[in-house]
Amino acid sequence: MQLTAAPHRMMFFAGMLAAASSGLWWAVTLLGRALPVPSFLQVQVAPVWVHGWLMTWGLFGPFIFGFLFTTFPRWQNGPEPPKPAYATVFAMTVAALVLGFAGLYGDATLFFAAVTLQSFAWLAAWGVLLWVLLKAEKVVDHGTVAAVALGVGAMAQLCFAIGFYTGNATLMHTCLRAALWGGLLPLVYAVIHRMLPFFSQGPIPGYVMWRPRWLLFVVAGLFYAHLAVAIAGHYEALWLVDLPLALLTLWGGLRWQAWKSRSTPLLWTLYVAYFWLPIGLLLQAGADLSFTLTGDWLLGRAPLHALAIGFLASLVVAMATRVTLGHSGRKLWMDRFTVACFLAVQLAAVLRVASELVIPVAPEWFLGLAIASVLAWVGGLLPWAWRYGRIYLAPRIDGKPG
Repeated sequence: MQLTAAPHRMMFFAGMLAAASSGLWWAVTLLGRALPVPSFLQVQVAPVWVHGWLMTWGLFGPFIFGFLFTTFPRWQNGPEPPKPAYATVFAMTVAALVLGFAGLYGDATLFFAAVTLQSFAWLAAWGVLLWVLLKAEKVVDHGTVAAVALGVGAMAQLCFAIGFYTGNATLMHTCLRAALWGGLLPLVYAVIHRMLPFFSQGPIPGYVMWRPRWLLFVVAGLFYAHLAVAIAGHYEALWLVDLPLALLTLWGGLRWQAWKSRSTPLLWTLYVAYFWLPIGLLLQAGADLSFTLTGDWLLGRAPLHALAIGFLASLVVAMATRVTLGHSGRKLWMDRFTVACFLAVQLAAVLRVASELVIPVAPEWFLGLAIASVLAWVGGLLPWAWRYGRIYLAPRIDGKPG
């Protein structure tokens, strides 16, 4: 069966199922705030927790697993993950997605079971990567940072399940924060720090690869510092962490000479996605300062959505497209269809950030902009998932295995 031929096939396929289903569900949910909702669409779990769980672990998780299961052995000259291992992670991930939606409209106990099962999927994936790490001929910095971050994300989800079971909203909120700042952001930054300069070498003549160790560790350390300060409740001090973090990531992106990628869509999309990171961090620093000076978070969830949609989701589209093309024997070139899908995600990010920023001056615009954002999200991700999801079910066009 072609779907099981390589770990990225199964995991990316699961990620695309999650992206499509979660996007459609969130669109229906937001439209339900403006239009009457049929009784059979009444949910048994607060949508805010479902949305947070789906986006943080359900959607990004499979793409992360698929990428790391493929690259971890190559980074460190380690063994390939066994098929039974990644097939088990895939099965648990898809089953958790199905259980989650069943519990959402049926019994909340099923949703708890879904979160618990997805937690075990993350822990299993973490175990696979630690096994590769221990068996590898060498250990690289990026692999270490990614492994630590994946462990934080896995444990955060397990604690989220406990919070849901006990009805502890504070614990659930803290776990979502931990998964973002201690899991997703340092993990994805480690991948970008390693891969973006590497990808730039080919298309940009005379490009000199630059990826200093100190930058990787300082940025990752600042992500954990943000998490520690926030958990300690010292919100007035967050800007002291987030402002340097924003400036460092901005400087790093400029040092990588992003403007030289403009003629290569498969590369400039990665850079566009990357620059949402310093934008989101600058927004976060602004929000931190507003709290320090006024006691209110004046930017709402704008920083969160700049990071989640602009940075993380955009990178999913750009990176998964590249991996899919390369590992299916196709030419490494992003066509206009895929660029349009990517730009739709950019529009979704801009609209969702704008929906938060207008609240102080025109709160009546919030819902319309949020709905427009999720429609742009669905309009970009569904066609993209349909185009690339089918590739995982077919053999490589060059006849090679994998």
